[in-house]
Amino acid sequence: MAWRALLPCLALGALGCRDLSRFDTEGSEAYCGSMVSSPLFQEGFVPEGVPPPLRLELLLDTDALSTIPGELTTDDADRGLCSDDGRPLIDRAPLRAISELSHDALSTFEFGDGRDHNFFAWVDSTCQGTMLAVVSLMSDGNVEVRLLKPAALPPPDAPPDRKPGFALFSLTREEEGCNF
Repeated sequence: MAWRALLPCLALGALGCRDLSRFDTEGSEAYCGSMVSSPLFQEGFVPEGVPPPLRLELLLDTDALSTIPGELTTDDADRGLCSDDGRPLIDRAPLRAISELSHDALSTFEFGDGRDHNFFAWVDSTCQGTMLAVVSLMSDGNVEVRLLKPAALPPPDAPPDRKPGFALFSLTREEEGCNF
């Protein structure tokens, strides 16, 4: 008879489970989008005097959320912070899961309604070091990526490549990739 008491709990648990494989990209698919066009969400990510439409491409494999769940690329090789070397800020950089977080309460952090799953990962820039990526798989099938770029406290007049940064990208699935 005790098993009958467990049935409602099991049913609720099953409803809470979501199949994240619908977010996987295959073939030429990619999630594509631009940095949110507000200075608050662009600090430290675009050079001074350069228009800020930094675009991001995400390839995603939800079966690998605990290892290498995907890779990121930006479209700014000709105008970005790393363009002196002819490289984009991020170039096919693997998202590296932060395995220690799976054992911490931070892994259950909620970022508001409309998100099926959130995860944290490290990603390496071609010239700006390692950044923290916070990826949100949205209920509507889109993806949000937040990039946090650490840096030492800069002087007030420091250029963007010397400043810490925060960028927010809103991405949608494109069947033929991002074309950059």
